[in-house]
Amino acid sequence: METLNLILLSLHNLTRWAVLILGGVAFVRSMGGWIGHRPFTPGDGRAGMLFTLAFDLQILLGLILYLTRGWGSVLIGDLGAAMREAALRFFAVEHIFLMLIALGIAHMARTLSKKAPTDAQKHRRAALGFGLALLLTLAAIPWPFLAQNARPWLRLFGFQI
Repeated sequence: METLNLILLSLHNLTRWAVLILGGVAFVRSMGGWIGHRPFTPGDGRAGMLFTLAFDLQILLGLILYLTRGWGSVLIGDLGAAMREAALRFFAVEHIFLMLIALGIAHMARTLSKKAPTDAQKHRRAALGFGLALLLTLAAIPWPFLAQNARPWLRLFGFQI
């Protein structure tokens, strides 16, 4: 079971970077289209699709880790203790909650941009939604420079940077 957790944790860490890069690309394309009054191209739609697809995979891996590493049982076991300790609260509640909200916003932005009647509205909806999803994602990541919840920049099969 420990090997499976190591593999899942490594994949979850790698997909974090895919989500951030693809989200950045989707956001920059949509902002550029909105500000530059460009037509909404299939490439713009594909950027949003790849962002949400990578995010879906990230959340799936995260939910598997959440259930197999026992974060859910921390909440069920002693909710009060989990809420009092900042590190437990972050991983058991805040991290997953913010990520699920960010995923919902990313999907909503993609859907609303596809259904918008004009190119300007497509770009605006995508830019606002993808930008908000990226901000929430950045806020929910346990960055190495955060004192309480710090995790390495890159974690691959036991090797950490």
